[in-house]
Amino acid sequence: MDTESVVSRTRSAKQPNVHVENIKRKTKIYSSYFMKQLKKPSHANNHGENEFTNSLVSMILFVALVTISLYLFTNNLFWSNSPSFLPFFMEVFLLTFFMIGVVILSLFLISNFFGPQHSFKAIISFYGGQLSPLIILSIISIFLMLVESFTYGNAILTISLIFGLFILPLYVISFLLTNNQSSVDPLYGFILYIITFTILFMLFVIIVGDSKIGGYFDNMNYLF
Repeated sequence: MDTESVVSRTRSAKQPNVHVENIKRKTKIYSSYFMKQLKKPSHANNHGENEFTNSLVSMILFVALVTISLYLFTNNLFWSNSPSFLPFFMEVFLLTFFMIGVVILSLFLISNFFGPQHSFKAIISFYGGQLSPLIILSIISIFLMLVESFTYGNAILTISLIFGLFILPLYVISFLLTNNQSSVDPLYGFILYIITFTILFMLFVIIVGDSKIGGYFDNMNYLF
């Protein structure tokens, strides 16, 4: 019995952990997706919602890296009274993620009213698929912050945020509108997107509260 027990335990030890193997498999899939998008970001435009999961992971990763970089900057700025990491991370992460949510919703509304009828998942795929270069920039920003090169780290972080929240959505809406012959002119699409985004963002500020948004942008203002 003892021998059988030892053999049984040995076999169990040799069997791969299902959860670990599953994580490895998903990591490998995402890594392949990430490198493909890094080489050619516009590749996302050809697959629609088929890459929804990977695109959502890219969005979450981008927001997390931006939040960490912003924390390192804030921690250096207010080193004598630096904020606790976890509360800072949770609040800034959620605010940044919801701001990107406003971007996605604006793209979805303009696309469905004035362009091709894409699902919400497809819009996330279009947007998230373009984030690989910005994720790399965010990692570089964190590295520069860690080696106390705050000037260059702040510059790269600022570029990442401006591009992710303002420039990239215009590229996406341009793609959506120019690939539909019955759509409005892309120039008016830009204007309509900006108006929609502004209105939704103002509603977001009212719902969340001026104090939290004000504190968020107080941190952002030091980047410029």
